[in-house]
Amino acid sequence: MPDSIKPKQPHDEPAEPNATESPGQVNQGAKQVPDDPFHPDNLAKHRLSQDFESMAAVKPLIATIKTRKPNSQEFFRVRPGIEWRFETCLYEEPGTREFYMVIPALWHLHSDEIKPKTLVLTISRDSLVPFLWPLNLPSADGRTNSWNESAMELAKAATTNWVRRVSDQTASMYIAFTAVGDLPDPEWPEDLTMQEYLKLAFKDRLIDDVNHPCLRKLRGEM
Repeated sequence: MPDSIKPKQPHDEPAEPNATESPGQVNQGAKQVPDDPFHPDNLAKHRLSQDFESMAAVKPLIATIKTRKPNSQEFFRVRPGIEWRFETCLYEEPGTREFYMVIPALWHLHSDEIKPKTLVLTISRDSLVPFLWPLNLPSADGRTNSWNESAMELAKAATTNWVRRVSDQTASMYIAFTAVGDLPDPEWPEDLTMQEYLKLAFKDRLIDDVNHPCLRKLRGEM
């Protein structure tokens, strides 16, 4: 005999919502979150996680580098290592505080204005972008002075401590003031070499021709 057909049971069909119920009352078990963005349930979505620093976009896009001396109000560090310093000759344009790199073939010209320097990679507490600090080297006869010697010592101290450079006119030297707080080490950009820093600093400030405007000014031609 063929199987008998069972009559449909009430639970076989989906239940129709009660016409008297509002859509928000259909699922009585669901928690209704208010539209208020400052409700505790909504604020929880905006709370920072414990690793929020790793999520922050703090890596700067470095397009240019300054060549300058640290000012007396800023704490700074010098990057240690011989690969982060470069010795060359620079010309400082009067009245502008702009430094120009001079190619070796022109070093003998205007030796009273074109000076041997060592450039050290330096970073301030006030900026994420490093700069090149030009330090005076001894002259060809080996002469130096207390200002240059104290600046060198200060740069050495800045490789391990945050320091501030202050001029002591009475003593004719620079004094290093060390930060008293437990400041974290600087975060140096890791995607640039010293060669690339030099290119960013002097790409538009390279004296490579005897007729460069800076040299023409020194000769009184401009």
